[in-house]
Amino acid sequence: MNEDVQYSETWPTTIGAVCIVVGGLSLFGGCLAFTGMAEIEQLHTAIPFGEGELSEELVAQLKATEPAKWIMHVITFANILFSIILVGAGMALLQRGLKARKILLLWSFFYTIFSIASAIANWTPRMELVSQNQEVKGMFLAQLVISTPLYLGLPVFLMIFLNRKRIKNEIVLWR
Repeated sequence: MNEDVQYSETWPTTIGAVCIVVGGLSLFGGCLAFTGMAEIEQLHTAIPFGEGELSEELVAQLKATEPAKWIMHVITFANILFSIILVGAGMALLQRGLKARKILLLWSFFYTIFSIASAIANWTPRMELVSQNQEVKGMFLAQLVISTPLYLGLPVFLMIFLNRKRIKNEIVLWR
């Protein structure tokens, strides 16, 4: 069996399954955010210093500098929506749906913008606190160095991979 033929037969299954898993995990995280588990608390566990748990004083400072509730609700709702779209597009890719590539490319583009915008919305009101508190500075750096690249990994990969000539040519044959 030709190596190209085997590659062309398996990539939709692999990429589709990854999209479903990542979308499902993101959906779970979005639902947790609606219940009150903030990402900022999760970031605190990524810093290698501090007391291990957020102090009451730090929680109060973070609460006082957080973005407006409606902004956080819009971000959470958008995250859930992006997750559902990713799961659906992953399923469409598994079934070799003609529109799966286009949907995934649109998802990738808009999700990249959304991820950057939500990080800006989350941290802009807290920049003074970042400059004053080492633990908050650590959480901010964890967001920039760990979380954001992880959030952007799949969409950037999809934008590169799905725009390859070989992939586009194969998808045309799915008709």
